[in-house]
Amino acid sequence: MKVIIILLLSTSGIDEIKLKTHGLNCGELAAAWTDVNTTYYPIVSDDPKLQGNYTKDGKLLLGWICR
Repeated sequence: MKVIIILLLSTSGIDEIKLKTHGLNCGELAAAWTDVNTTYYPIVSDDPKLQGNYTKDGKLLLGWICR
């Protein structure tokens, strides 16, 4: 069974969220999860180096792995 592992950076390290794909396209599911669960910020605290997709609780989306 394929799973998506969403990687998030938090103050305590890297968090993983594992989701089953149920036979659907892994990349599309991960992109949909990103759209629903994160907000993109072009600049954070006046620092463009901190741009990215953040969850509501402040975790930075690093990416995802399909296995």
